[in-house]
This record gives sequence, structure tokens and C-alpha cells, in this order.
Amino acid sequence: MPDVYACYLHHHDPHGLPPWLVAFVEQAQRENLTLAENGAVQAVTAREALLHRLLANAQTHLDGEITVEEAASLLGRHPETIRRAIRKGTLPDERSKPRGRMHLRRGDLGLLAGPRSREYDPVADAHDIAQRRRK
Repeated sequence: MPDVYACYLHHHDPHGLPPWLVAFVEQAQRENLTLAENGAVQAVTAREALLHRLLANAQTHLDGEITVEEAASLLGRHPETIRRAIRKGTLPDERSKPRGRMHLRRGDLGLLAGPRSREYDPVADAHDIAQRRRK
């Protein structure tokens, strides 16, 4: 019986699949082995098809481009925090033109989704922006 996740990795770039999804698929594969050992071949085939579709749809969703404002809304952060992360290189910049609007890949949001080190400070943010303008 083929390993669904390994097969998927062979045919797709698994850029940024969340660890919980990988763990879910691996657990489902272990369950498939048990089903196969007990002769439930049709159930295994159906489950593998579902897992393939799940992984493909998850990858499509994660590869979707979103704006800085959408990212900020999803993460509960200020848009300038997202822009700063892109400028620092914490988040990859997906702009098609160097002076175009910043976009990022939905799957890359996990790079910033960790707990905040502190609450958003608009004064510090304004200070940071003013320093950048002086350069």
C-alpha cells in the first residue's frame, strides 16, 4: 500500500504544510494499514483518495496570495507589523514588481503566528516609521 504523504511529496512541493495536517495524514495512514490488514481494501482506497484531495486542496489554499491588510486581519496584527516583517525578511515578499503592493503567501503566515512578544505600541511604530523616512 503506497504512503499517501510520501506520494504527495514526490509530486508536489509541500511548501508550508502545517504540522497538524502532516500529523493527521500520518495517523490516517496508520489507520489505513490496520484497515488493510483486516481486509477493508475498499475503505482504504476511498480514504486514500480523500487524503490526496485534502492535501491538494490544503496546498492550493496555502499557496494563495493575500494582501498585507488581509494578513494583518487574519493574525490580529497591525498592517505595519506585517510590512515590517516583510522588510526584515521574516516573511517572504511575493511582489511581482519591486515597487508594487506587498503580497504574501497565505501559508507563510505561520512564520508570524507565534505568540506576540508584546502588545502593539503605536508610538514605537511611529518612531520606527520616522527613522526609516530619515534614511
